[in-house]
Parts: sequence; structure tokens; C-alpha cells
Amino acid sequence: MKTPLNKEYAGLKPSGEISAVVLLRGGGSLETGLKRVIPDCRAGRILIQTSWRSGEPELHFFRLIENVASHERVLLLDPQMSSGGAALMAVRVLLDHGVQEKSIIFVTYMAGKMGLKRLMSVFPEIKVVACRVVDDLEVRWVEQRYLGC
Repeated sequence: MKTPLNKEYAGLKPSGEISAVVLLRGGGSLETGLKRVIPDCRAGRILIQTSWRSGEPELHFFRLIENVASHERVLLLDPQMSSGGAALMAVRVLLDHGVQEKSIIFVTYMAGKMGLKRLMSVFPEIKVVACRVVDDLEVRWVEQRYLGC
């Protein structure tokens, strides 16, 4: 297909399989929109919670899509990132299961500056899609508003 500027345009057909990994609990709020855009996108789940004793993230549960390492893109969905601890651990889980760093796209609505810098310095090849970059330690309103906690 030719554009009005006489350039070739192939469209938005994906070049390979796209899957998603939802960071529980808040990431589920992004999954509805994802299913509207990519209806056949399969999604895995990761639950990472901060330890109240140490303040460090702890991996409690994960279930990834079969053959996730062979997928063209893996979207990591977390609506809000402040320090980046959970995001770092989630990316590490994907890497440990064979997903290439350049295949990961971290999708968030709101990211703290410190967490974003931390994530991008540790994993420079991943892509980050953020709607809003805010000051550090922003209140995690997604869990409060949508999940009541």
C-alpha cells in the first residue's frame, strides 16, 4: 500500500506473537484495554509484594505463557511504578525464563523518576511506555481506587 507521500506502508500486522505478563494486583486494570486492542493476546501472571520486614520485593507467584521465550514481544503490565523494585524482579523472572531483554516492553501509566532511571540503567535494552513520569514515592492510587487496599 502506498501513502499520500508515495511511501510503502505495510500496516500494523505484528511480525510475531505478542504476549503479556500482568503484575498482580494492579496490572489487571491494564489487561482489559490490552484485550480490546489485541484480542488473542495471551497473558501470564506475576505476584511480587514488598516485604514489610525488609522493604525488599518478594516473588510469591508466577505463571508464564508456554514458550514465552519465543515470542516477538512480551508486554509487562504494571499501572504504577515508584521505586522500580517489583519491575526489576519481574524483568529478571522473564530473563531467567529465556525472554530476550530487547523483546520486553514495560507498560505503565505512572512511573517515578527514580524507579524509571533504575530500571533503564539495569536493563538498558527494554522499552518502557509510560503515560506520566512523576516525583518519587507517589501514592499508589491504583490499588486504593480499584482494589480497595
